[in-house]
Amino acid sequence: MEDALALQGRLRRQDYEEVWAAHGHDPNEVLVACALCSKMLWCAEIGGTVAAVFGVAPSPDVAEEGQPWLLGSADIVTVPRAFFRWPAAVIPLMHTMYPVLRNMVDARNSRSIKWLARMGFTLAQDTVPYGPFGMPFYAFYKEEEQCAQ
Repeated sequence: MEDALALQGRLRRQDYEEVWAAHGHDPNEVLVACALCSKMLWCAEIGGTVAAVFGVAPSPDVAEEGQPWLLGSADIVTVPRAFFRWPAAVIPLMHTMYPVLRNMVDARNSRSIKWLARMGFTLAQDTVPYGPFGMPFYAFYKEEEQCAQ
């Protein structure tokens, strides 16, 4: 939780805008709420400073589904290779609790969309209106057996 608090006020612009569009609440408060409701939670540091907090929360709708999330500062782009290594260990850990990982990503967040695809998530081909403002978002998911491939 301390790491989530340390990241407050430092979210990269696209993460801030995505959280606002999805929830209509202060993204710094949503960051803490996500950390509180997550069943698994991790932090990435660069030079001793929190660069990202990520986790998986239970789906409010489907018991066997988890909602993965990652919020970071602008620092995460300074060490891009690091953010392609950790999923090899973390995503299978998420699958120990949830056979299906599913969430939404803001259609404007091109970096996150590319990262999700590179991590092996399947993205919907079409956007859907999402959140209190009906902004276009893509659904994305990953099933447990996809990790073994």
